[in-house]
Amino acid sequence: MAGLENNGISKGSAVLRLITLALLAIMCVFKLFLTYRGLDQPAAMDQAQIARSVAKGQGFTTNFLRPLDVMTANAQAKKMKEPFSALSMRDTTHAPLNILAMAVALKMTGCDDFESTAMNDGGYVYKADRVISAVSMSFFIIAIVLAYTLISRLFDEVVACATCCFMLCSDLVLQYSVSGLPQPLMLCCMLAALHALLSGVRASEEGSDYWALFYVTLSFVCVGLMCLSGWMSLWPAAGLLLFCCFYFRPAGSYAMAAAAVLLLLLAVPAIMNYRHTGSMFGNAMLGLYNSFGGGEEAALRAANLNNSPLQGSGFVLKFLSHTFSQLRSLYVNMGSIIVVPFFFLAMLNRFRRDDVQALKWAVFSMWGISCVGMALFGVDVPVNPSQLAFLFIPIFAAFGITLVFNFLARIKYESATFVQARGLTLFVLILVSAGPFLSTVPNSLYLGIWIGDRGRPHYPPYYPPALNVNLTAITSPQDVIVTDQPCAVAWYANRKAMWIPRLVDDFSTYLEPCLNESGARVGGFLITPSSHSMPAQQGGMAAIIAEMGDFAPLAMEGKLLQMVPRHNMALADLFVDTAGADDSMTLGKLVSSHGRFSQRVPLLGAEIMYYCEPGNGPKN
Repeated sequence: MAGLENNGISKGSAVLRLITLALLAIMCVFKLFLTYRGLDQPAAMDQAQIARSVAKGQGFTTNFLRPLDVMTANAQAKKMKEPFSALSMRDTTHAPLNILAMAVALKMTGCDDFESTAMNDGGYVYKADRVISAVSMSFFIIAIVLAYTLISRLFDEVVACATCCFMLCSDLVLQYSVSGLPQPLMLCCMLAALHALLSGVRASEEGSDYWALFYVTLSFVCVGLMCLSGWMSLWPAAGLLLFCCFYFRPAGSYAMAAAAVLLLLLAVPAIMNYRHTGSMFGNAMLGLYNSFGGGEEAALRAANLNNSPLQGSGFVLKFLSHTFSQLRSLYVNMGSIIVVPFFFLAMLNRFRRDDVQALKWAVFSMWGISCVGMALFGVDVPVNPSQLAFLFIPIFAAFGITLVFNFLARIKYESATFVQARGLTLFVLILVSAGPFLSTVPNSLYLGIWIGDRGRPHYPPYYPPALNVNLTAITSPQDVIVTDQPCAVAWYANRKAMWIPRLVDDFSTYLEPCLNESGARVGGFLITPSSHSMPAQQGGMAAIIAEMGDFAPLAMEGKLLQMVPRHNMALADLFVDTAGADDSMTLGKLVSSHGRFSQRVPLLGAEIMYYCEPGNGPKN
């Protein structure tokens, strides 16, 4: 610990290391085996199904067809005078590195073969889900090791072990460890980058400019890999560039070299995105619609961006709202670890070692720019593929713990008394931080032991057997399923899934003709709790209408059937008479009892309903 005499501080470091290792092993088993429930993040399912395509040698092709993607890719193919196929569409949304890691794991375990992972054993947890979560857990373990070594270099082993224990007792951190999201890999890359940056700072202090430049360049190689794990990492990368501009001399020279490294690493995906979409960013910039438009989801579900235009009038209010939301939720977004807010007090503290002081400002710069990015992209939930607060948990916690120890050191303790006071303080702080996690342990263990190998799915809204077994049996690989749960259908059913648009006219005028031209066909509509149960928890019927647009009656039909099952009512029948005699498409013409997709196939009662053409349902 910087600035403190030994005073017996390192006396119990071996015991702390053993405690940390034991806690790491216990938490890995607890999350990955005893209480595992499968994936619950749509982005993780989306990346997993792309990884399966990569593992099968089909490249970065996707089963998830976003309406805007379909129209953009079709227009770009015509511009390039190339054939367009919706059945082999390239993904331009996700960064590739985490997907490649998943693909390797799926190939090694044989889970790239969809038929071999069929859920015919009566279980509720998809076998390949655990493989995807194991990839995240592997990166999480590496991140814990990197955090321990980095913080040991900055302070001492006691602070390093304490930081790791704080992370291992945080419910949010443990959620990320099995989420399948890219954050664990991004955290590994960021900690490796800070390792290299610390070496560069020390080399600069010693007057070795060549070694300083080497380590700073190496740091930005790690940052580039972090960006290739998740595109939102460009924001902390910009913060690190800003730090390098002002810290290293001559001013700007190191930052120019670092920027060149970043551009080289990001050139290939940018070129591929431009080839398939006409934009180097692919869909990455559509997150700005959260602040400049009607939301990223509204933009992606539209066949034309003219239906979801950018709006500058309310931008300032939305930006401020997202900024205050980030600050208000900072404690929760960083795992509810009680020492994390002390980092901001540590910013006011002058540390004796210049390298610690420099790294403090580097991390603060990265965090500040990241907050701007998250506010622009409207990130406001703790577990999210675009959430960057997770990346700063170990460093913020380490500085916070150090500050607490500095306060304790100012009290005139005897050596043995100081060790006891420090240990008691750590125990209390870790216990308080672990409160949210500990409160879930009894119920999680009960469910895990009681249900056993069958598992407990994240229902609502996800029920893997209904998709993996039932939906797969009544559809073909050439079918495109229009659904409100496209990521789950793409992953669990291995079928092409198009996000249900908000406008019936978008579907009939633009999307279906485009699919037909590319050799695909619309198999039917799948409605799940994603549309009729999850929005209801927030705003009831008004939320369902706002989210589903023209298809809201179809989304609410399942709830209606649950309330009056004997009447077998079809809510879409109310919209048949509004069609008139013209050729315009309406909801009634599509999915009413007299419409094109008139056969209703319950996959899980009225909760998960598949609407298809007569004769295309289950074969008796």
